[in-house]
Amino acid sequence: MLKRERPYDSALSQPGHVKRPRIQQQQPAEEPIEEIISSRHLQDILYFDQNIDRAIKTIRIFKSFLDSILYSQDQHDVPRKRAILLEYLESQKPREIDEETVFLPNFMQTWSFAATANSDKLSSATTSILALLVKVLSNHIDFREYGLLLCKTILQQSQLRLLARGLSASKSKEYVIAPCIRLLTELVVYDGGTLARQVYAKRDLTFDTRILARNLALRKMQSQEAEDIKRKPSVRTTAIRYLLASFKFQNEGAKADMLKQANVMRALIDGIELDPSPIIREIVYSLTTYVINDPAVPRRNKSYVFNDRNLYSLCQLYRVDLAEEGTLEDRKPLMEVVHEMMVTVCTSSEVGVVKQSGWYPPNEDDVPIEEPAAATGTIIDLGLDALDWDSKFMSNIPIRNWSLGEFILTLRPYAFDLERQLLNSIFEAAPELVAWFFVKIAPNFTFTPKLTATWIGYAAFVYSAVQLPIPHLYNRMSHLPPPVPIVIESILPRPLTQKVLRQCTSNSSDLIKFFAVRIITVAFQKLRDVIAMFRDNSKNGGKLWEQAIEKLVAEFGRRCPAMKEITMLYSTLKNSTAESHMQREAVARLICLYYEVTPQVALDEKFDVSVPLASALQNVEEDMGTLDEKELRLLELSHLVKIAHWSPSMSWWSKPKALKFSPFMTLLRLLVRAPESSTEIKPLVASIIKDCGALQTETEIPALDALIISLADGPDFAASDATLQFLDDCFKRVSQKPIKYEDDKDALLRSNAKMSDGPISLLRMTLLEQSPFFEKELPEHVANFHIWSDRLRIVLAAIGEPDVTGSSKSAKVTTFATPDQATSIQTSIAELKIMAKNSEVEKPAQVTVIETAPETTAITPLNLTPFLPPLEDTKNTALMKWSRKDIVAAVEEGDIASLIMNLTSPHHSIRIQTLTALRTFINQLQLPSCTYPEKEQLYILLSELLETAQPILEAGKQFSGLATCWAGMAVGVVSEPTSVMYPKVCDFLMLRPKWRVSKMAEYWTEKIILKSPEDENEGAYYRELIWLLNWLYEGLRTEADVDTLRKTTVLEKVFATFLSPALGNGNGAKVFELVQDGPRLEREASLQGKIRPLVLRIVCRIVAVGGATTLVTRTGILAWLGEVKSMSWVGEEGIVFLEGLKNVIVEKADIVRVGEWSGGTI
Repeated sequence: MLKRERPYDSALSQPGHVKRPRIQQQQPAEEPIEEIISSRHLQDILYFDQNIDRAIKTIRIFKSFLDSILYSQDQHDVPRKRAILLEYLESQKPREIDEETVFLPNFMQTWSFAATANSDKLSSATTSILALLVKVLSNHIDFREYGLLLCKTILQQSQLRLLARGLSASKSKEYVIAPCIRLLTELVVYDGGTLARQVYAKRDLTFDTRILARNLALRKMQSQEAEDIKRKPSVRTTAIRYLLASFKFQNEGAKADMLKQANVMRALIDGIELDPSPIIREIVYSLTTYVINDPAVPRRNKSYVFNDRNLYSLCQLYRVDLAEEGTLEDRKPLMEVVHEMMVTVCTSSEVGVVKQSGWYPPNEDDVPIEEPAAATGTIIDLGLDALDWDSKFMSNIPIRNWSLGEFILTLRPYAFDLERQLLNSIFEAAPELVAWFFVKIAPNFTFTPKLTATWIGYAAFVYSAVQLPIPHLYNRMSHLPPPVPIVIESILPRPLTQKVLRQCTSNSSDLIKFFAVRIITVAFQKLRDVIAMFRDNSKNGGKLWEQAIEKLVAEFGRRCPAMKEITMLYSTLKNSTAESHMQREAVARLICLYYEVTPQVALDEKFDVSVPLASALQNVEEDMGTLDEKELRLLELSHLVKIAHWSPSMSWWSKPKALKFSPFMTLLRLLVRAPESSTEIKPLVASIIKDCGALQTETEIPALDALIISLADGPDFAASDATLQFLDDCFKRVSQKPIKYEDDKDALLRSNAKMSDGPISLLRMTLLEQSPFFEKELPEHVANFHIWSDRLRIVLAAIGEPDVTGSSKSAKVTTFATPDQATSIQTSIAELKIMAKNSEVEKPAQVTVIETAPETTAITPLNLTPFLPPLEDTKNTALMKWSRKDIVAAVEEGDIASLIMNLTSPHHSIRIQTLTALRTFINQLQLPSCTYPEKEQLYILLSELLETAQPILEAGKQFSGLATCWAGMAVGVVSEPTSVMYPKVCDFLMLRPKWRVSKMAEYWTEKIILKSPEDENEGAYYRELIWLLNWLYEGLRTEADVDTLRKTTVLEKVFATFLSPALGNGNGAKVFELVQDGPRLEREASLQGKIRPLVLRIVCRIVAVGGATTLVTRTGILAWLGEVKSMSWVGEEGIVFLEGLKNVIVEKADIVRVGEWSGGTI
């Protein structure tokens, strides 16, 4: 649609007022900067001129000249310009030099003139050019003399006054302040801090704390753009770098004095979260390196910096986004660096500010409380009440760490995960603060259940706080138990009242219920551990510790919900979904803990466990659901069995309507069908049998194990329900009339003099009595019964129980047994013989303590001397041996590999010399005359090795033996392209320029064990596997190397390889001979025959270097050795070797740590 035309109007048709065009002011073109061509040219222009504009122009020309030296893009022209500057400085050098000598007087005169003329522009330009000049002079050794002259001139009183005047300029004159701070920074860092002490000696002008604190607060708050810390940093950024440079280069006295300046430290840290990420990283790095980790700085001075206010300011870094752009791959994220610093400061008593503390209050009189000698009628034994701790510490908790105490009250562990981790670390380092924290927050925080993010965060925090380990009771008052009001806060904190927990368990939200149950569960577990610790101390402390236990349990009972609340919760939980299975298992575990930790309270509740036990047994019998659901059902069942075992009203032999058999027989059948998944149930079943006395436990292998094997399915045999019901009835008869069957056993022994007087189970007396009735009433099941009876007779005889059935019974059995069934029986006997030689057979009658079998103690521990790492060559010939050969010979004859191994030398000087030698060798590889065909791959390998090792070694730390050994073996691989490992090693070298040492073992284990080989030739997999095992064995040099493997699943994969059926059933004696004969193992022709000896050598090496505790507690080595001994090919020699290995592992392990881990069973 067209726009309508405007109607014609004669009045409007006249030409109107013409708008005046805007005048564009032409900016004058910037004059080209004059180029310096000679030193004479510099002398001609760098003279004192009172014309400010010309002086500024001259400074701009000189700045351009210095920039072309410092930031030149044409490096070929730099030497010429540097020579010009050097010649100019030589011409300005005074003939006589003393403390009053002024170097470059024209600049100093210009600077003084700028101050006299109040020209801030000229003053800023002068200080900027001096800072730039000092920076240029510090970059080349030829300028060192002139740089020192210039710095000393600036440090003269007249120049320092000008500098102080610039530093104290108005806040709005950032262009005047910043160059002065930059000049001071260059003075401090010049020549590695040579003049740092002189700078601080004149701190009234160079380190005025009032002025410096003000400058540290000058941010670019008015600018909407992000601060450009490279091109135009703010005054604060420049002042921070000056302060951090002082931390780095000043001596201990000056540094300690700087840390005492509270206003400066506060200005540095306040608002740190607003700084750019690179500046935050610089601050954190400097504080960590030059303050926290500096042993020369007293802890008192560190506390001036890390007080509660400054810690709160640092804590704000947790609450902002610290994402960095262009972060280097191998550099830690900034948030992780900040968190590590905070944890170190708040938890380390050596380098941090925390003071050692425990559960004992400070400043208490060390007056022991003695037990009364006798009741004389005049002495009243008040016990712990004499200390009056209950009332004294109920609302006021005295602490040593006041700064940390005030700081933790400002944390928000419910909102930020890192703050929760920090708070838990502080609690672990200073246990006294747990009670302090919860007492202080209790009035303001109620744990009333509300399904909000805050409540869930608090619940997760409280759960992690209760899980903290129990502190050691080292104290001058350790002869007394710690105050119960302080201890209870670490077990069940004050916000968790009985009312609140009752509300949580009855809440409609399943998540709230689950959180509450988990918290109460870990509280019970911790209470159990504390009681055990108190009882250990009560052996020397008399009745006071027992009184403390009573008070502790009573206080715990006042906060913990009654057991009926938990049993009601259990009864309301459904048994349909995976989530409900998890909740039922958790609640059943909690009820079990009630019985275990507070048995008197639990027994008073009279919980009827028979109904839920029958339901759990029925669910397990149905065998429905996923694998996870089945495991949860078994765990729930094990908890209910424990409860039933403690319950005096439980009847194990009465058959519920919902089950085919009695609860005991159902559990026994479960053990028969799934022994590997019922490990927690078996000791309880054994304990029930011990109580009723049906099966003997005097033989090395209990009769229960024989019974389980006899009931196991075999060829053409499965125990029928009728047989099981008959066996169930026999157990019931024994439990009801044990005296009768004892008399029957005695009569049998008296009537048969030839029968050995060995242990006989009462169950066999019952079977002899009742079997005729079974044959008469159920003739269709007689065959199945007799086959089982025959199996039971044979396996009982194998464990040492005499036969009581007689020859007629045996003949009768033979008519029912088939050849396949006889073979199955013989297999059972073989299994029992293996179990008889296994020292780790569980003794079910002893649930809490497993005693060592006499046969085990007779075997001496294995000699670990052949498995120790090779000793270092005292002459260190590898440092020079390679240099006397050409590259080909040095590589192929192993000299370079030997040189690399020196990186793990215990001597720092040897490690540094090795770095130098490797650099020299790399330079030889780069020479044009080098014709070594594989020099490129070898160059990459050694370069990456140096890139990885250099920062570690230069820091004075020891390099990983796994990494050096891998590099040494990789030299042989890259020098031989036909090696089976060549493709994988080359792929690894292409990943990154720096190795992640902690991940190398896991990487290679997955690449070799879990993936197919690159080479398709026969045996390639085993060649790669042998290479891997040899590397692990040779690389394990120290306990730190073992710890590296502990953090991964490498050892588990290696041990699983040993049990692989693909390795076959080799010669057992040969395997264990090869373990102890390294040279013979290398000559072994069979690839498969090398695998198992190498795995066992790795186990021996780990024990030899001090990793026995790790093997026991982290890899389950004792169970693994038991599984190895059960393999059919092991033989007598193998069992002796494995027993000796097990003995030396137990001998070398930390008995305290292993005892805590195993709950006292080892």
